[in-house]
Amino acid sequence: MTDLAKRLALTSPIAAIIAIAALLAITLAVACTTPDAPAPPSTNTPVPATATPMPPAATPTTAPTQAPVSEPSPTPAATTAAPTPAATDTPAPTATTAPTQPVFTLTDGSIARYKVEEVLARTGFKIATGETDAVAGQITFDAAGGIVADASRIVVQAATLTTDSDRRDGYVRNRTLLTDTYPEVVFIPRSIDWIAPPPGELPDAQDFTITGDLTVRDQTREVTWDANAEFGADGIVTGFASVQFTFDDFGMDKPSVAIVLSVEDEILLELDFVGTMSPR
Repeated sequence: MTDLAKRLALTSPIAAIIAIAALLAITLAVACTTPDAPAPPSTNTPVPATATPMPPAATPTTAPTQAPVSEPSPTPAATTAAPTPAATDTPAPTATTAPTQPVFTLTDGSIARYKVEEVLARTGFKIATGETDAVAGQITFDAAGGIVADASRIVVQAATLTTDSDRRDGYVRNRTLLTDTYPEVVFIPRSIDWIAPPPGELPDAQDFTITGDLTVRDQTREVTWDANAEFGADGIVTGFASVQFTFDDFGMDKPSVAIVLSVEDEILLELDFVGTMSPR
């Protein structure tokens, strides 16, 4: 064998070894570079995962902000309503004025009557007297003891006035008072001349006068009554009042019948009163 053949025989196994080593190196290089490629996707995946939990966290943060909004509901408006005590001040004056405005009210036992002097053919001089207990009303006083006219009124049912003669009564109803048309005689007191009591107290027994408007039939005239009264501690008031006027004052004709020779011009109207005085 020549020297060249010997050299070739020696180099062939070395070249094979070198080739194998080269292949191993390439394989290792590929193995090392392949795992690096999947790394990028794994990094991208957690990003959305982290981003997704963030919105829920934002929702609870907003909720607490709305809670304080309810704080205005304890509205100080409730505190503003406190000025209601002002309403308590209003009734106070009413309670104070009540005792200073007493009201006198007629009760059972009061009697109204008229008296007219006449001369009869058979019996001579006589005072014709007609009376009734159909009388009612009241007199209201103000704080100073004066009369409140709008709240005061005394009424007599004229048709119920009776005397000792039915014939006279029929004549008075049908010809003098015309009770079918004007059933009531009405007195509206407007002023009083007396010693007024202190507020809340009853007056002393005394004489006094009351002036007002008296209406008989369709005629109204101002008249003044002379009166006296006693005021009991129990609030019961008793007294007497009278006023005088003429037939002409109220447009009435004097009775004219055969048995009556004459009738005086003047009529006396009286009131025996019983009543109560009470705070208004």
